Amino acid sequence: MKTLKQRFIDETKSKGGLRLLVVAVQLPSGAIETITNTENIVDKVGYYWNAYDDEFRLKVNPDVRIVGYMIV
Repeated sequence: MKTLKQRFIDETKSKGGLRLLVVAVQLPSGAIETITNTENIVDKVGYYWNAYDDEFRLKVNPDVRIVGYMIV
């Protein structure tokens, strides 16, 4: 079974012309924050690939993690 991050990597590699990226991030408080990107999506995807570990936890603060995403 693929991890959420591996599915994200696979999907962002295979989709051309990404127009919208929405990411759900769980904060240390437990609150879920949604981030919507409509520009520079390729750069944002690269950021998520590099700044988050294999469990989709932020490397500099593992209490922050991506819990979901949507790609259009």
